Amino acid sequence: MSRTTHRVGFALVATAYGATMAAGSVPTPLYVLYQHRNHFGTTMVSVVFAVYVVGVVVGLLLAGARADRVGRRTVLGVALVVQLLACLVFVLWPALSGILLARVLSGLSIGLLSGPATAYLIELHRAARPEAAREHAEIVATAANLGGIAAGPLLSGLLAEWAPAPLRLPFVSIGAVLALAALLVAVVPETARPVVRPWSRPLALAPERRLLFLASCLGGLVAFAMFGLFSALSPSFLAGTLGHTSHALAGLVAFLGLGAGAVAQLGLRRLPPRRAMTTVVVLMPLGLGLVVGGVWATALVPFVLGGVLTGAGAGLLFRACLTTVVQLSPVERRAGTLATLFVTSYAGLAIPVIGLGIASQLAGPRGALAGFAALALVGLAAVATVRLRPDPPPLSSAGAAL
Repeated sequence: MSRTTHRVGFALVATAYGATMAAGSVPTPLYVLYQHRNHFGTTMVSVVFAVYVVGVVVGLLLAGARADRVGRRTVLGVALVVQLLACLVFVLWPALSGILLARVLSGLSIGLLSGPATAYLIELHRAARPEAAREHAEIVATAANLGGIAAGPLLSGLLAEWAPAPLRLPFVSIGAVLALAALLVAVVPETARPVVRPWSRPLALAPERRLLFLASCLGGLVAFAMFGLFSALSPSFLAGTLGHTSHALAGLVAFLGLGAGAVAQLGLRRLPPRRAMTTVVVLMPLGLGLVVGGVWATALVPFVLGGVLTGAGAGLLFRACLTTVVQLSPVERRAGTLATLFVTSYAGLAIPVIGLGIASQLAGPRGALAGFAALALVGLAAVATVRLRPDPPPLSSAGAAL
């Protein structure tokens, strides 16, 4: 198989990865419309998001056990088909029960995709450019993840504001992209030889430097908690607290917060390890402070600027955690260790929606957001304590992780 074929395959898998992540985040600015149409409150929005996370975790567990047995391309193809099915349910079954089923399917697809797609990109990159550093593939993987999550709300927000059928057209549009991606991925060369062996554990720990591995998982949780804040709750804060009801604005704010994470991964990839972690420690507290201040002052500009800074810090943090986990994982356990990272990370994605929903009933949205920010900073401090220890032992690939 030629290197050119693997290089093209790398681009196709990255595109499919980003498109699937975008499909999973398309509903973000549409929740307000669903509430009005189906007459349910913010508690049910939390339930809808919670079942999505349940689907993600189930998918991660299935992928962690199967991806090294059946091959990367097969799992990726199944994930694309399941996400396309979720889009069809959104279009054809508009009742609340349909929304719940569609979100479970969407989460299942994301869970199936995340670990195997990352491993697939790393292996395709190695086959296409064996002399190049692995870091490029890891950056593309995390950029496809966050870039896709950011693009989904922007697409649906713009269509909901200015196009007809706002609760159908976004899913038809992204569904067409998914269908094309599924056809193209079918020609990408397989990189993992399917083998028959005893059922493997879906989750695994890195066998060396366990504390660093666990700190990376906690860092993924903190990073995705920031992404959850903007992918699920920014429209609620914009409409309910800041008084801005534009669907396009809701999609744009989510896009800026999440897209900043992808941009930071690319723009700051050459920072030395300790300086990069120091950058995270500065960006995230400053960004969260502006987000909380904007909500308390009912001011849009600091809220949006804070989202950009927070998203940039979270994106940089997650890339570092992903790189570390890849480096600490032997090839035969890579899918399981990546699944462990993504399970803890996606648990963080659910925390803002569920936790803030409950806390808002007790302390109001402003107090709940302030408490969430304080807890996030405690988690970040714990991660930084491990990752900024003096004279850490070197990793297998110098300078690629924080």
